Amino acid sequence: DINTCKWDETVCRDIGISTACLPSIKSNSEVYGHVKNVPSLDGLPISGAVGDQHAALLGHACLDVGSSKNTYGTGCFMLLNTGNEAVPSKHGLLTTIAYKLGPEEKTTYALEGSVACAGRVVQWLRDNMGIISSSKDVEILANKVEDTGGLTLVPAFSGLFAPHWREDARAVAVGMTLYTSKEHMCRAALESTAFQAVDIMEAMKNDTGLRLVDMRVDGGMTVNNLLMQIQADALGLPVLRSKMA
Repeated sequence: DINTCKWDETVCRDIGISTACLPSIKSNSEVYGHVKNVPSLDGLPISGAVGDQHAALLGHACLDVGSSKNTYGTGCFMLLNTGNEAVPSKHGLLTTIAYKLGPEEKTTYALEGSVACAGRVVQWLRDNMGIISSSKDVEILANKVEDTGGLTLVPAFSGLFAPHWREDARAVAVGMTLYTSKEHMCRAALESTAFQAVDIMEAMKNDTGLRLVDMRVDGGMTVNNLLMQIQADALGLPVLRSKMA
């Protein structure tokens, strides 16, 4: 139960699991134990644990309500800090614990939205379609055209995740003409990533009523300057890229 930070007795009973056999729930920052039988590390306290996307939220210093981050990898994973309130989503997002920085500290919550195919679309262009020979080529080709020439790519290769949740959806490219080129396809691929992130951000704004001021980003795709500019333009917000991205 994310509201109480305790195992839900009813759920455990319904699925036949005794809470006595489950591990104790701890905060993200406290001493859980000490290293044993590891040379040079013996006795070292183990005092921090956090999931990857939540770690990125912390790493970007998204400590204030309304601060957000998006990680661009094979998929996209966006989190928005909602403070000490667990906001139930009515727009297709997941309500999650962001972090709790000590056993006596208040729990900070977040809304989370994930995209199935982001960098995976670039891989598809390279490995399946042979349109590019390396991932960096997608930016080079996309920069050769001012727009997609009317082409729209919906990369639902494994369905659509947040905020639509359509496992039956399939990828589609519409608006192609005899004028459509590989450059247009590359630009449409980048736009598809940016537009999916906009869908999630709009759902977050609708759920919280917050006015967001920027979005912090990391992940392999953020080296693509054109994508980051398209993303900033589509969101109407500054996109802040980590120097270590």
